[in-house]
Amino acid sequence: MTSDLQERLQATLGGAYRIERELGGGGMSRVYLAEDSELGRKIVIKVLPPELAAGLNVERFRREIQLAAKLQHPHIVPLLAAGARDGLLYFTMPFITGESLRTRVTRQHELPIHDAVRVLRDVVDALAYAHANGVVHRDIKPDNVLLSGNHAVVTDFGVSKALSNSTGSSTLTSMGVALGTPAYMSPEQAAADPSVDHRADIYAVGALAYELLTGRQVFVAPTPQQVLSAHIQLEPDPLSKYRNAVSPALEQVIMRCLAKKPADRWQNAEQLLSQLEALATPSGGMTPQPMQPVRAKRTPWALIVTGGAVVILGGVVAWLAAHGSSAESIAIGATNQVTNTPGLELDPALSPDGKLLAYATGQPGRMRIQVRQISGGRVLDLTTGLAGEHRLPQWSPDGSRVLFLARGQMYTVPAFGGTPSAVGRATSLVGMALGFGIGAAWSPDGKQLAHTIGDTIFIGSSDGGVARTLTVHTSPHSLSWSPDGTRIAFVSENPQFAYGGTAAFGNLGPNSIWTIAPGEQGGVPTRLTAPGALYASPVWMPDSRELLYVSNAGGARDIYAQRVNARGNADGQPRRLTTGLGAHGISLSRDATRLAYSVLQYRTNIHSAPIGPGVTPSSAIAQITDENQAVEGIGVTPDGKWLVYDSNRGGNSDIYKVPASGGEPIQLTTDPADDFIPQWSRDGQQVVFHSWRTGNRDVFVMNANGGDLQRVTSDTVHDMYPDFAPDGKRVVYYHGTNTAASGRSVGGLFVGERQDAGTWAPERPLLPTGAAATMARWTHDGQQVVFLSGGDLRIVDAVGGAPRTLIPAGQLNATMNSTGVGTDRSLVYVRAVDSTGVHAFYGVDRGTGKARLLMRLDDPRRRARRHEFATDSRRLFFTLSEDESDIWVTELRKP
Repeated sequence: MTSDLQERLQATLGGAYRIERELGGGGMSRVYLAEDSELGRKIVIKVLPPELAAGLNVERFRREIQLAAKLQHPHIVPLLAAGARDGLLYFTMPFITGESLRTRVTRQHELPIHDAVRVLRDVVDALAYAHANGVVHRDIKPDNVLLSGNHAVVTDFGVSKALSNSTGSSTLTSMGVALGTPAYMSPEQAAADPSVDHRADIYAVGALAYELLTGRQVFVAPTPQQVLSAHIQLEPDPLSKYRNAVSPALEQVIMRCLAKKPADRWQNAEQLLSQLEALATPSGGMTPQPMQPVRAKRTPWALIVTGGAVVILGGVVAWLAAHGSSAESIAIGATNQVTNTPGLELDPALSPDGKLLAYATGQPGRMRIQVRQISGGRVLDLTTGLAGEHRLPQWSPDGSRVLFLARGQMYTVPAFGGTPSAVGRATSLVGMALGFGIGAAWSPDGKQLAHTIGDTIFIGSSDGGVARTLTVHTSPHSLSWSPDGTRIAFVSENPQFAYGGTAAFGNLGPNSIWTIAPGEQGGVPTRLTAPGALYASPVWMPDSRELLYVSNAGGARDIYAQRVNARGNADGQPRRLTTGLGAHGISLSRDATRLAYSVLQYRTNIHSAPIGPGVTPSSAIAQITDENQAVEGIGVTPDGKWLVYDSNRGGNSDIYKVPASGGEPIQLTTDPADDFIPQWSRDGQQVVFHSWRTGNRDVFVMNANGGDLQRVTSDTVHDMYPDFAPDGKRVVYYHGTNTAASGRSVGGLFVGERQDAGTWAPERPLLPTGAAATMARWTHDGQQVVFLSGGDLRIVDAVGGAPRTLIPAGQLNATMNSTGVGTDRSLVYVRAVDSTGVHAFYGVDRGTGKARLLMRLDDPRRRARRHEFATDSRRLFFTLSEDESDIWVTELRKP
């Protein structure tokens, strides 16, 4: 039902705009969504109380609005037009997809520190530009900040001043309309000081920041008058009283914004912006977690500011001393960003003396090894001219050579350049391409090398020759030899996170860290870490009794420390040393006076493209989500209205749903374990997915709102990539690991069936024993299942039997890696990647096997990494990625 005001406004606007609906209140205004009839674009119309128009100086109002309308900045929502007709005062602006900061604060109460700093940086960037152009906002608050994708944009610039100058503050006061919002008003605004200037916006930013970080406003009182009085008379509580994870440097910046006297604040937005830019670095603004569990007292970590640059990690590893592990035994010096070129810089390796940094740079599949001095200077390419991808540099103990891996082969090269020399024998080229079995490490004396081939760890002479088998284990990689030579640490499973190719890099699947004595030929490794989390980059401390590593056990990827006894067992609980760092790999100098770490920020978001009669061009791609997140699996309802997907936007990977046209995601799962690869039931009422909640992958089913969770599989093996049959009673899934307990074949397809009581019957094999298969999808009619096996696209009857091949491996001149089914009864879909890394989609006739190219993801600006996709036969839904990684080095010194 439309309101009288909406009908009146529509009559005033005539046919220029078509009002669709009211969006809600905007302080003193009413806000409507409308469509520009001529241009067909969505706009927002804000209407002020009709009684304002009576005393309005229309020309002065228009002049002020025109000044604000000239603002053109990425973080400012521009004013399009303003009018005062038929007793109505209104202005228009573009419609921004997203949510208001008020909505997010209401939902989350307090924001992650890094997110809050990023929002504040965008807001202050907008203010700096506006102030330079003579426009003061005067009403900065969460309601006037919109979150669109990964950015914050400020709305209503100039409106308060336009109203004040064209109506008069006394007139507004008599109407009960405040220019500004009490919770965010500066003392001079609260006191009605006529000399209010741009520094009132600085105060409002401080009030905004206070709320984002603590979940509470600076002053809270029963009436607006009492709030205004508090801004004039009372000092705010220290921000750290309510959020002790905020670093002293960030607290200092915010509390200075809240100074009572304008002269004591930051004097302009540019000054404030420079402070926030420094704090917007990874972990900037965050006080790291103390080593020991927090009891009654917080460890007073030091954060050093030099030359205006804030030292990040303020205590990331304050306990790192060559002898001792107390927080008081070491102090943090400068932290510097060493690399900053576009793309990826990974695998940091500090030379033994800590003066040089070796690392891999480029894009997955095309990485090269470079060396540079920590103090600066030119960059030296070590591996130019050598074919293949080059990864995992490791310094020899004497610092003269760098070991690295290329084309499944170990090489060494002089540290200051020269011809690379192959060492020992090559690993499996297939394994190297897939990221399996990658790892090498020098012994402390430099005479031996530990390295992997497939599932085997070998030890041999660093000069080459025959190597002996140390142990056989599942996908070992990331080797690290302890300084005393008594243990080798390694990561088991999911090497794709660190070393995967273009389609698998950054995989979030759990894995584990193990240790083994190097003299134990055929020995049994000892597991060091708990199940259910991602682990990477183990590095030994100088005493060989403490291991550092990267893990997402606490949500974000942070650095942890674990004491290790002489037998390689964990000694006590691991200690989380950083908060929200986003680390990918770490390295220590020999004396632990320097720590290098790479910070990986990958954005994998959902996109769509229409399926047409011809080949869809890349220009037709539309982006659906726009967040700092990693998405792997996607499902779409048959009617094409809803998507379900996994995302790590909240830390670990959970399941979300979102309208297929875009909008605010709705979180369906919140378990601390990772949930992946969801799919809808055909009626859109249920979601099936696999999860690590039980320590291995199991299949679960829930309703479309995240409730009524049921466990489908309950064995000791990995069950994953599930899909609902059209009847909603059966689930097909991939069984990936053979164990002696189960006696099952590796890689088979199984079907679980729901019983009348709601429980799930014991699963049955779909394929003959020993038949490997993955990526199974029910056909639209539920009569068959399409899947991949041995590089072929195959199909089998739902009741089982012998499968037939639809497309043999190699026929498309590309490797098929994922399947899909839509609403077209005659077609199934397949995705494939060619030798150049370009992904393509095909529609395949399920009767004849004839394939038609639908689309190629060949735009170099939009890189495909994951292979999962979904379709409703009208559109393709898939992910594209933007990855960035840089390397930082922090000094560690004794006080």
